[in-house]
Amino acid sequence: MRAKVLPVAVTALVVVFGLVSLDADAAQRGKAKGKSQNGPSFCRSGAGHPVYGRQWCLDKGFGLGNASWRRTRPGRIRFGRVPQGPIEPVRLGAREIAEILTDIALDEIFGESRYDLDRSSLAGEWRGGSGEGLFVLELLIGDDPVAELTDTDLDGEVDVVLIMEH
Repeated sequence: MRAKVLPVAVTALVVVFGLVSLDADAAQRGKAKGKSQNGPSFCRSGAGHPVYGRQWCLDKGFGLGNASWRRTRPGRIRFGRVPQGPIEPVRLGAREIAEILTDIALDEIFGESRYDLDRSSLAGEWRGGSGEGLFVLELLIGDDPVAELTDTDLDGEVDVVLIMEH
């Protein structure tokens, strides 16, 4: 009786797929290896693409430098209102954020995070716009980014939520 030997090519294929899977998991956490050292400066710094946001860097396999972002399920979060026309780089205060996201949406976004959310200190900035085919809302506490919400198809429903982990 001869022992069955797994061909080297099949073994190598299994190992390669295993590595790809690990890198994909790392990319979802914002800690992708490999291309992250050679990515654009806005990805290496953790700031994300100036128009398309942090998810763009993760989708391209660049990672986000030393920043640790966790992707969560967005549930049924909807933007209460979105900008009309070109997006101006204007900082939004707590009142504007309350018009865009309900308390329930904020609870869903920050419910699993380690942030003690004082809603009066929450700020935000829009990126993207209808001309770019998506809306990205970056949420900040002070000057520190804490979450990023992306509507990838302009339907008003959030498709991607990234939460900054400390």
